[in-house]
Amino acid sequence: MELIIYIFLFLIIFLGVIFNLKITNLKKVKEIRNKAKDFSKKNN
Repeated sequence: MELIIYIFLFLIIFLGVIFNLKITNLKKVKEIRNKAKDFSKKNN
């Protein structure tokens, strides 16, 4: 019974970490895209 609980908790933490990384990566990608757009506007 305890093993099932530990596995369940581990899965929750694991999924949370992956989900958090995906969110932060999407934010970074958007920031980089915005910077690239600003950079191309300045050069034109």
